Amino acid sequence: MGGDRPDVLGGPRSASQEKSYTPFQARGLARMKEVFIGSENLLKLIGRWAKGHRVYVPVTFDIMNNEDTPDYDLVKDEVPETMKLDGAAPAHSAKPFIFYPREVVANYPSSDAEALVEAPSTIVVGPRGCDVRGLAKFDKVYWSTKHFTEEYDDPFVIEKRENTYIVSIECTAAKETCFCTMVGGKPYATEGFDLNLAPLGTGFIVTVGSDKGETLLSDSDDLLREVTSEHKSERDRNRASVTEAVDRQNAQFAVDQPYDKRDLAASEDAWAYVTQNCVGCGACNRVCPTCTCFLLVDQRAKGGYERSRNWDTCLSIGYARTGGGGNSRPALAQRLENRLRCKFEYSRDRYSLVTCTGCGRCIDACMGNIDMRESIKHVVTEKAKA
Repeated sequence: MGGDRPDVLGGPRSASQEKSYTPFQARGLARMKEVFIGSENLLKLIGRWAKGHRVYVPVTFDIMNNEDTPDYDLVKDEVPETMKLDGAAPAHSAKPFIFYPREVVANYPSSDAEALVEAPSTIVVGPRGCDVRGLAKFDKVYWSTKHFTEEYDDPFVIEKRENTYIVSIECTAAKETCFCTMVGGKPYATEGFDLNLAPLGTGFIVTVGSDKGETLLSDSDDLLREVTSEHKSERDRNRASVTEAVDRQNAQFAVDQPYDKRDLAASEDAWAYVTQNCVGCGACNRVCPTCTCFLLVDQRAKGGYERSRNWDTCLSIGYARTGGGGNSRPALAQRLENRLRCKFEYSRDRYSLVTCTGCGRCIDACMGNIDMRESIKHVVTEKAKA
């Protein structure tokens, strides 16, 4: 990296970055939970990672003059100048890195006994707390022998989970559509990451969350420094500020029912009201960090046939269609009801998880300007009147 490149977050370098640092390996994971890395040194560290892994970082794109929301791009020769590690969540979650939008899962006729799983070593820098929480749904659905009680394992998802490093970043701002604190979350990850980055004015506090995370720092003692009390105080102030902002902007959507005990089985009229602007495009499904549904498609390929797994959307009229043309959810209002109840009821009862993480992407993506927060408030309020 060029020595004259400014810090990722701006601001002068602090003398605290130059404090002595005990080598990472000598301290051990049990005793060393956090270190400090300056902004310039983080660029160097990401560059080192890119020599042995695929590394994706959030960058801004000059599309429709909207540079506030970054999205992921692959680090190639050097870390992109437009990398953005502050602010709120990227446009997409971490889901596509472990659950591809389209993936070939079988070729036939074939004598191969096992599916060919492609899972190159990948480091994803940028998932927020809402995205890390979303990955828990995939662990329980597709890696159930390890994370749940049933015996259904998906080799495609498992291989990608094992070969993907999650380097989460704490939010330093909230979008108007963020509501993580309404569903039991925080604007920073508390678990489920390999490394977590807390942005400060001159660098980042790096928290180690797993043995995989430890390996990412194992040869980088020259870039790391001790965390000071000033660093921790700044991080705590940032966390409190963003949390308060999320709470404040969502006060208008508060309902009496706790998020993890909501019963959304309301009247047809209540659901028809919140669905009146829905066009059934399924954008909410596709940007959601916890939607796990897929459709298998067979087609000709390479002198035979291939079977691919494609993301499916429960907003589609064909989602619940059965043989003979039957459909248990022919009305759009029924399908939107199913989607929201899946997040707050069905997943809770099935996996002990409320699988709305409050990322707000469904609100951002909706062509009909439907706000999940308003929808839930309306349904709960109307149910209380019944």
